Amino acid sequence: MTVREILDAIHALPRPDRLRLVEQLNDEALSDQLAPIEIQPPPGSMLELVDGFYVYTGPLADPALDHRVDREAQVDHLIARLDASRH
Repeated sequence: MTVREILDAIHALPRPDRLRLVEQLNDEALSDQLAPIEIQPPPGSMLELVDGFYVYTGPLADPALDHRVDREAQVDHLIARLDASRH
């Protein structure tokens, strides 16, 4: 079965069943444990492990190119939209 076939089958479900499926998958995803041993960046590295992702924490070569503020604002906006749909 392909991903497309799975998505088509999910879309064919009645809306209450689709929502229940999403809630169950979300609950499972939240309960999944990260690997007990995560590979840490080497000492002195400018990387930091945050929620399973490496984040560069060093200085920028050109501060004018710092997109982090915009990125964080977009992330906050997307999270707010997701949280709004749960209420």
